[in-house]
Amino acid sequence: MKQTPLNRLLNFEELQKLFDIYHKATGVSVALYDTEGTEHLAVRNSGCVCGLVKDSPLCREKIVSSGKKSAELKKAYIYETACGLVLCITPVFAGDAAVGYITTGPVCLWGQEDFFEEEFLNRCRTVGIDVENEAFRISEIKEVACETMTGLADMLMLMVEHMSEKDRQYRAESAERERVYAELQRDFATLERTVEQGTYHKYPAELEKELIAFVRLGDKKAARSVINTLLAEILLYAGGDLNIIKAKLYELMAFFSRTAVEVGAEITDLADIVKKSSGLLLDNIDYQGICYITIEILDEYLDLVCQTRGGRAAHANLAAAIAYIHNEYGNSELTLSMLAKKIFVSSCYLSHLFSDEMGTTFIDYLTRVRIDHAKTHLLEGLSSEETSNLVGFKDVSYFIKIFKKHVGVTPAKYRKAHPFPQKGESNEQ
Repeated sequence: MKQTPLNRLLNFEELQKLFDIYHKATGVSVALYDTEGTEHLAVRNSGCVCGLVKDSPLCREKIVSSGKKSAELKKAYIYETACGLVLCITPVFAGDAAVGYITTGPVCLWGQEDFFEEEFLNRCRTVGIDVENEAFRISEIKEVACETMTGLADMLMLMVEHMSEKDRQYRAESAERERVYAELQRDFATLERTVEQGTYHKYPAELEKELIAFVRLGDKKAARSVINTLLAEILLYAGGDLNIIKAKLYELMAFFSRTAVEVGAEITDLADIVKKSSGLLLDNIDYQGICYITIEILDEYLDLVCQTRGGRAAHANLAAAIAYIHNEYGNSELTLSMLAKKIFVSSCYLSHLFSDEMGTTFIDYLTRVRIDHAKTHLLEGLSSEETSNLVGFKDVSYFIKIFKKHVGVTPAKYRKAHPFPQKGESNEQ
């Protein structure tokens, strides 16, 4: 299977900075190779023999064979180079597979009195080095003790582990984006049928406010759980018209920018994200592409907000309240006072949190959560009576009234507009 290029797995700009710091701290050269021994990035001392002979088949063979050994051991491996010096090599993993190697050196592990210059020169000639070239200087070869070389190997391993952790984070975030995108694709045909039937055209303003509130809080998990539903409802609102969808999402990106500035982000930090937002307006982009870009931009705004605001008690308290509501929405006795006691804050303080951070009230937010879950139950074929009980409404008539107010149609009409198995329904107007 063809490997993914290293520059798609690693951030070369960040890696260059790490290499520069490492080189300044140790005085030893450092380089990145792929698993075939091709060099991709290096910071070297002047006159370093590796810089003079990096395309040598013999040296490349040594890098590949020693790299495989380090990958088997899953740690740094110290070996003798083709010209007789010493190099340390460390594997770079993507998952369980080695995708490249980082080397440091070459160095000399012996004192000058033990250095056999003529033998060294002969070995250099063997690998193709022009020893008469003025760039070739034996005096530039760094001499280190064995203990120092072991320390360099440990430092190199820490650097690789740092990059691997970044790679794992990137892969986890990419997997989440792909999961959301897959859900959108899976539901797309159903949404198209709903649009054709003209179920309803109410813009999901409350859901949009909820998403913006989660962005303001920097709550990645909650924001990602909302965006999928919001995208689907914007499609319904727009009746499938991509121009309307683009306009509403571009407007949403503007809200995200303002939110980021409100919590302290610098305007300059927003430039690249705003530029990416313009991709929503391209003529040749389809609905799936619009969704994918929106999710990517949302992640970038969330990262920026998290970096800017840091941890806050208000954030933690509100996050705890929201989590409790999502777990206990079916409890018809749930009140602001009960929730405040559960998270150990006053009712007044909690009410202000919903107002200041979410732009809504406790009861409006609870109702929104209940209605969202009611939609799911209705699409599963449950009756209004069954759904009403499950989502915390004691009175089914009141449930029907609230549902129509938020959704635009009665539960019965909402359920019948979707091609799912249905159970018996009461007479609803």
